[in-house]
Amino acid sequence: MKKGRRILNDKPVLGIVGLSAPDAFWHPDLYRKGKFELEKRGIQIAEGGTVHTHHFYMAEDLKVIADDFHKMLLRKDIDAVMCAGGGTCINKILPFLDFDLMRENWKPFIGISNIVALMAAMLQNGMVSFHGPFSIWSYGLPGTPTEYTHNNWVNILKGYTGKLPVASEWKVYREGQGEGQLIGGNIWTMGTVAGTKYCPANLFDGKILILEDIGKTYDRLDATLTHMKLLGAFENLRGVIVGKLNDCKPPEKVQMGIEDFLGEVFDGYDFPIIYDCDFGHVPDNLCLPIGCELKMVADKKQPELILLEPGVE
Repeated sequence: MKKGRRILNDKPVLGIVGLSAPDAFWHPDLYRKGKFELEKRGIQIAEGGTVHTHHFYMAEDLKVIADDFHKMLLRKDIDAVMCAGGGTCINKILPFLDFDLMRENWKPFIGISNIVALMAAMLQNGMVSFHGPFSIWSYGLPGTPTEYTHNNWVNILKGYTGKLPVASEWKVYREGQGEGQLIGGNIWTMGTVAGTKYCPANLFDGKILILEDIGKTYDRLDATLTHMKLLGAFENLRGVIVGKLNDCKPPEKVQMGIEDFLGEVFDGYDFPIIYDCDFGHVPDNLCLPIGCELKMVADKKQPELILLEPGVE
């Protein structure tokens, strides 16, 4: 797996990119606050060319977005790249990306939510990326940033390995232990790319699947996960780690809890499952290196996630 170079201190030069929705154009005040909070912590910001542009519900023309991302990776003064925000149609840019150029000039890349469709394609093309904060939604919203989120991604990009920090009470649905490379992220978004050449079913083999989402009913999430199940994506998983399913709930007139939902999806498999972990559309966010080895200990008394290898070189 190709890894970007580790950052050498707590104040890296961070390239901010707009790869899907024009979130900074739609939410300029939140973007400015996020940029201010990053700079207040000593982070130096370099903005990509499509951060403030817009083209309907995309940041720019698809080729322009891809070319601007390539330029950011080619810059020698940039230590790492973070997305300003997400966007439903991130999968539209995949055919315009030069994955060979990206791999040859790779830098630590941080994204979450809809960006995981791109991160799955990066994994398929042999690159490690980081499931972590957005500059807008993790630094610009009220109640953000948290020191947990900020310190975690900085430490991970400096090469941290070992037990990952806990901000809330993690829970266990099925006990056991598993080791494997991480894959996944936002449930709905994974369904937009799973089964394509950018994320074939065998990409999941031997891996630990991470999942999170926001504002969906359990039946919609189940439909997406069942699609992945029908592809055979779950047959050789080593484990599942569920983050925060923020504002996800049963459909109207249905009474069920999160463990009922997990049973509907994952009963019939024997891999361990930890849920309610600290990542997703919430202020406290772990930074998880997609494509790196992690050990999960699904012990109801003390569940643990242990990063076995650094996501940087």
